[in-house]
Amino acid sequence: MMSGSRELDLKTVSAAVEELAFQASLELPADIEESLLRAAESESKPLARYALRMLAENAHVARSEGLPLCQDTGMFHLFIELGEGTSLPSGYIAAADRGLREATAKIPLRSSLVDDPLFGRANRGDNTPVVVHVDEGGPAGKVRLTLLAKGGGSENATHLFMLLPGEGWEGVKRVVLEAVIAKGAQACPPIVVGVGVGSDASGAIELALKSLLRPLGSRHQRESLAACEDEMLESINALGIGAAGLGGDITALDVHVEEAPAHIASLPVGVVLCCHALRRRTLEV
Repeated sequence: MMSGSRELDLKTVSAAVEELAFQASLELPADIEESLLRAAESESKPLARYALRMLAENAHVARSEGLPLCQDTGMFHLFIELGEGTSLPSGYIAAADRGLREATAKIPLRSSLVDDPLFGRANRGDNTPVVVHVDEGGPAGKVRLTLLAKGGGSENATHLFMLLPGEGWEGVKRVVLEAVIAKGAQACPPIVVGVGVGSDASGAIELALKSLLRPLGSRHQRESLAACEDEMLESINALGIGAAGLGGDITALDVHVEEAPAHIASLPVGVVLCCHALRRRTLEV
């Protein structure tokens, strides 16, 4: 720990993860729920409109009765953003696991993680380990923690494309549409589409994943990328996959694009789809 810095307490990490798991698992974020309601109002196809209304009703029931939003309670990602003057103690990952273990037992949550994925696949029983991502960006003197629960159906729709630089935006748009056409109906639409452009192979996927943390309706601060988000959203919704894959006007609630520097010879593109139950919660400690 640097002199004069505030080191986060291990008990604080555990308690924060436990609280975030409760909130994320039982209560759909307001921006997602409002987007579902708007989609139901604008959807022209009766079956898809019915599906959207049922998804909004599901969120209401989960919140009022203290039930998980989905039987697939997901794989949990913890995003840690360190503010100036803060640091993490040794053992913070184990502390995060303790918090999730407590939440899994108390809510309770279905355990979705298995050991020995190729052969035995024995269920771990507690949803650990948490996948931890550490970055800067929290408020000075504090740490921002965001927990995201990612279901298996939408996780299976993740794609990585290694394009040539000359393929540019048209290449990116082509492969994103390919990903949605191939797996969008299986990812419990309406979906939120995260696109990561640049970095390396693993970094492009992480960029796409992090883009899901942005509020729906927000746009990239760069006007060129904001225009790409709008264009891609229109193109995806023109596919006609619709809510629950029933055909309709609203296949995606939103598209978010994030970028990072890339190698001169590469144009990595990560595509991460998230189901309508985009379960995320944030806490500053």
